[in-house]
Amino acid sequence: MSLGIVIAVMLGAAVAVGILAAFGRTSRSREGAFSGGALSFLGSASLSSFILVAAFLIAGSWSNLNTARGHTWDEARSLNAAYTDADASTRPLLRSYVTDVIGPDFTAMTHGGSDAGTWAGLDAARQHVEAEPDSPQRTTELSDLDDIYTKRQIRLADTSLSLPSPLYPALIGTGMLVLLFAPIAGLTFQRREAIALGLVGAVVGFGVYLVLHMTHPYTGPMHVTPAAYQQSLQRFSQLSRQAS
Repeated sequence: MSLGIVIAVMLGAAVAVGILAAFGRTSRSREGAFSGGALSFLGSASLSSFILVAAFLIAGSWSNLNTARGHTWDEARSLNAAYTDADASTRPLLRSYVTDVIGPDFTAMTHGGSDAGTWAGLDAARQHVEAEPDSPQRTTELSDLDDIYTKRQIRLADTSLSLPSPLYPALIGTGMLVLLFAPIAGLTFQRREAIALGLVGAVVGFGVYLVLHMTHPYTGPMHVTPAAYQQSLQRFSQLSRQAS
């Protein structure tokens, strides 16, 4: 795949230079002067390339973020249902599991893993229910726990969500193209021109920073939080008060 990308980039550059060599032999071309139309085309093409790559990465990363966030709420709803159906001896085990998810499990997920202690807590809850006498409630509790296991696996799988890695160097390359176009086209180092290009550079830098910090749904300035599980703990407390 990487070799194909390199070949495609080199082929595209060769075709562009070939077209220029074939059709760029006017007197204006030989003088090295740019027309307004040429400047507009080249500037728009370089800026559009950066916007295209950045928009694709932002949209894809935002979609992954929303997907991962939705899966935490799915698991939280399953936990609420399990707590509602659980007996008094099982409820503390479910509460302990949720507490572990909020703490060490989310910490491990920022590194693409999961917490073994949290797994053990969920296993302990299932083993406790399996040891109970056979009854309709026991069957319901086991079904609820199976659903939690499934939702947990889906949540952990979200830690590997990613976008095609070649897009990230493409983002940086097109950002550099936007900034290099100005001096190539004739922009000189004057105060007003430097301020104008500096502002463009600030926007490009922000775009690159934003994209590079949205690569993982559980890290960066915008990431999935354990808000769903914190709300579950509040719901557990409400259910416990209602039962007492």
